[in-house]
Amino acid sequence: MKHRCLIILVSCLLDNYSSGFVVLPQAQHQRTSPRRRFAYQLYQSTSQTLELDTMTIKELRELIKKRNLNQRGLMTKLKRKQDIVEYIRANLASPEEIEDIPQPQTTSTSAEESNVSTAEQSQHNQNEELQPRLRNLAMPALEDENSEGLSAKDQIRRRVYQLYPQLREQNCTGIGEDDIRQHQHPMLKNSTGSDMDIIFVGTASCTPSVTRGVSCTALRLNWPRRSKPSKENQKDIKTTDFETGTWLFDVGEGTQLQIQQSNLVRPKKINKIFLTHAHGDHTFGLPGLMCLMGVNWGRDSPPLEIYGPEGLRMWLRVAIRYSVARIVPRYRVHEIKKIPLAPEWKKTDTGKFYFNPNRIEPFANRRQFIDSRDAESWHVLHDRIHLERSARYNEIEGGRNIFPKFNHSMSADGAPVWEIEDDDDVRVYAAPMSHGVPCVGYVVEEQSRPGRLRNELVEPIVKRNYELLKEAGFRMPMKAMAVIKNLPQGSSFTFPDGTVVTQEEAVEPPRKGRKIAICGDTSDARALAGLAQDADVLIHEATNAYLPGTDKDTNMKSVTYEAMRHGHSTPQIAANFARKINAKKLLLNHFSARYLGNQAIENMSIMQRIEDQARESSGYDAASVAAAWDFMHLNVPRSE
Repeated sequence: MKHRCLIILVSCLLDNYSSGFVVLPQAQHQRTSPRRRFAYQLYQSTSQTLELDTMTIKELRELIKKRNLNQRGLMTKLKRKQDIVEYIRANLASPEEIEDIPQPQTTSTSAEESNVSTAEQSQHNQNEELQPRLRNLAMPALEDENSEGLSAKDQIRRRVYQLYPQLREQNCTGIGEDDIRQHQHPMLKNSTGSDMDIIFVGTASCTPSVTRGVSCTALRLNWPRRSKPSKENQKDIKTTDFETGTWLFDVGEGTQLQIQQSNLVRPKKINKIFLTHAHGDHTFGLPGLMCLMGVNWGRDSPPLEIYGPEGLRMWLRVAIRYSVARIVPRYRVHEIKKIPLAPEWKKTDTGKFYFNPNRIEPFANRRQFIDSRDAESWHVLHDRIHLERSARYNEIEGGRNIFPKFNHSMSADGAPVWEIEDDDDVRVYAAPMSHGVPCVGYVVEEQSRPGRLRNELVEPIVKRNYELLKEAGFRMPMKAMAVIKNLPQGSSFTFPDGTVVTQEEAVEPPRKGRKIAICGDTSDARALAGLAQDADVLIHEATNAYLPGTDKDTNMKSVTYEAMRHGHSTPQIAANFARKINAKKLLLNHFSARYLGNQAIENMSIMQRIEDQARESSGYDAASVAAAWDFMHLNVPRSE
């Protein structure tokens, strides 16, 4: 109603003014301020807005398309005619739709017409008095104009337009590689290929929507790797080579649909799934995804390895057995046992927990777990269910129970650490998060690789000693280079001609492995600080944010408290943790449903503000912080 009244008021004000405005001489029109030009175009479209109530729904939808107001999923949300009318009235003459103003018609310069009557002059003066009212209308600066005098909201829009100029000219709806952000966001603009990358399959919290799926992040390890069974499972599978691996972190509702929209995550390539906690926006998609994976899963393929908090094994067993889902791939579940809740979550006499902001203290001071007093908790009930593993439903033996280590060398704040996996080249750890249910965050750490052999130094010496090396017992003298490359640190190799090459001279320093930290839902990730130190990428939730001017009847303190009370974070909380662990890049995700993920200017402006808040709190530059969107693809190159 507010928008409707504003447009009607302006149209009435301009109705008397329009004739004098249109006939302004060309030179004077060019000197007209941007806001006056905006007022002119608003007047041009006002006549249509006043007749909307008489149009049919079909005609209204055609008008939306004609005016380029359509957005992905808009027609699904706007079902009632009144909703469509209100949307058009609020957006038809919105600043971002404004293009260059057409040249006004000029009038004859005859003496009769050049003499302005007293009445016309009075009308012109009256219209000049109306200009301060028109200045209250939002007006984004054009690229060749400065932003002086613009509102904060319009300055943000101007920056978004500068980053993504296509938004001025077209309705951008592409996903994945066709998303304009994938090539123009500061973090991705100069991205280079890598054998490790991250795909954000879903970036929302609570429920999926037409613009965001719920929590799911894919980590792809794109180099030939050797699968190493754990000590407990040595007899279960043979060590095999496989080309690549895709690991998923959380599988929220609808993940199988999200994956089918992307060509970057292939179901048959997924070999490990890590769940942070039991909430549905992190787990409800698991049974359905497993059915999708099972369609093309080979009988000789290694089993799907699934990791998650205690109770996951029985929950998944019940879901698959109840739905008679025999199509799932061979799998086994490894449970993370004894996950404590952070001290700020106070246990009541009934065994339930609630957030207490006055009791934030080290994990070491208070180790509290869900126990039998909470008789309705699945953590208590799952042990009472007698449902044995069955090969008929493709669950195989070998699932481990992983217990915490409270004295781990990388423990922080007295919190425990779980050693989840230890492959030859990658290790996975977990630590507890501050959430209302048992929850963990994961750290994936690539092992450092040996340095490269300096061929330009060693090869000429080997060739010079070629025949002498043969006489010394080298059937293939060039293999001496491999011997030198594998020398222990501090040792040397002496050639037959007396040349001595040390390991330090011949081999470059080891190449440091990459580190990815993925937080679960949390209001405080302090327990992960030791494991995540110097992470190449930190993925941290930012469920809620306070946006001044947009959020009414609240403030920063209130929004922060409400986020923490539900076990969630703000962009500032995420940024402070990123700075604490010296992370190279910060990726925000798990956004509230009110933060849409499409490429509409309004929504991209909001996400820009969220990124700005994180940057201001962390001190990072624009290339180091991003508010993730669905199907965002981030390469993780090796540090030089």
